[in-house]
Amino acid sequence: MSEKTSDNKEAILDMQSTSKRFPGTLAVDEVDFDIRAGEVHALMGENGAGKSTLMKILAGSFTDYTGKILINNKEVVLHSPAAAKRVGIGMIYQELSLARPISIAENLLVGRLPKKRKFSPFIDKKEIKRQSRELLERVGLSSLDVHKPISEISQCDAQLVEIAKVLGTKPKILVMDEPTSALSREEVERLFNIIRKLREEGIAIVYISHHLQEVFEIADRVTVLRDGKHVGTHDIADTSSEHIVELMVGRSVEQFYAAHEANIGDELFRVDNISRYGFFHDISFDVKKGEILGICGLAGSGRTELARSIVGIDPLDAGDIYLDKKKIKFKNMYKAIENGVAYLTESRKVDGLALPLTVAENVSVSIIPRLSKGAYYSASKSKSTVKDILEKLVIYPPEPSRPLHNLSGGNQQKVLMGKWIATNPRVLILDEPTRGVDIGAKETIHKTVVELARQGNAIILITSDLPEMVGLSDRAVIIRGGHLIGEVSKDKMNEASLLLAANGEGKHVS
Repeated sequence: MSEKTSDNKEAILDMQSTSKRFPGTLAVDEVDFDIRAGEVHALMGENGAGKSTLMKILAGSFTDYTGKILINNKEVVLHSPAAAKRVGIGMIYQELSLARPISIAENLLVGRLPKKRKFSPFIDKKEIKRQSRELLERVGLSSLDVHKPISEISQCDAQLVEIAKVLGTKPKILVMDEPTSALSREEVERLFNIIRKLREEGIAIVYISHHLQEVFEIADRVTVLRDGKHVGTHDIADTSSEHIVELMVGRSVEQFYAAHEANIGDELFRVDNISRYGFFHDISFDVKKGEILGICGLAGSGRTELARSIVGIDPLDAGDIYLDKKKIKFKNMYKAIENGVAYLTESRKVDGLALPLTVAENVSVSIIPRLSKGAYYSASKSKSTVKDILEKLVIYPPEPSRPLHNLSGGNQQKVLMGKWIATNPRVLILDEPTRGVDIGAKETIHKTVVELARQGNAIILITSDLPEMVGLSDRAVIIRGGHLIGEVSKDKMNEASLLLAANGEGKHVS
């Protein structure tokens, strides 16, 4: 049952019964959402709840939606991003749209560089500088050199330049998607001051975030989506962190995960006070044979950076790593694999798989030294390994020679899992192992993870899927702002406790 605490009399935006279907999935299901001028309205929900899809509808990225969208009580049809901009919609995505090699001014005024005269082919450099400075002043960056390339400014300044760029289109409604994921606490407060000023100017701001503390600090109202549905809208003053978490979760873990008996042995892997300055600091934890250890944290907490540094992809500045209680250092990922430590990346398409290559080639690439004699590589030696992976992970179609880009996303993810299982890892670090896959693929991957643990391997699980974290982990450590702030045992672990802990709240945070 949906709860609402406000009417739409003052709404600058009113989305009524909005739905969007993908093949096999109703991503947004009859959602109502409204926002008033001069309001910060937080939009919250777990991954897959429908937040991004709803906002992409608003941005004109999806035209095959159903329902009504009204701006200032007038129905609009948002058939393209350009149409959305024309009616005053401004979008700031988590992945910034700035072109790093070119100047701040060129980024700010891209597509609308002022000309010396109306039909002149020459741009007006003085006017470019004036307009750029005017936009930067609105976000507190008046001292920034407009000729400096984006690549030479900080992440925080780049975030503010992105806001200034969108403000140049004179939006009435500004959507901000996880705007603080890469910012420090001081930079977050700087951003919040800008948001408060924009609110005073009458701009309506949709603020998407997983950070409860931020939402309670900056938002006037909060709407929660769950499984594509609207489950509650509340004034911030009338709700609590616990209530928001309850709305976001709304289901028991037992409905999705079968209980598994853990047979946990002695310590297998340990990190002591490891740091990569600017990303994570003085992190220590161990993981035992047969144990699944969850690493829980919000976006930008340092989870992925921690995993990458452990296996030698990125450098460590301090601290020690132990395998079988012996100190070891991985100069690169090849050395980590050689010693039985593997890492499944969160981005299969960017740095996990080679999509133009075949299934067999993708699985075999991680074990080339084992399949080689001197300078000669024998593809035939990999056949039994590939066949075994195809069967174990139920990869369909089971054709080793099929190019990977011809497989579904779920089967691609299973190939990525198989690529690292083929190395016979003793320690397997999984970073978002089931992101963007269907229920069937997720179940297969979960069973594989549990089986690997039963065989005495150590699993380190990084996931934003809280039911997955609770259902699979034997215990979890909490990372926040690059620091380990606490640990949650299996008997105290539930989605609410993890979400509160990741936000720096709750009794399990030390």
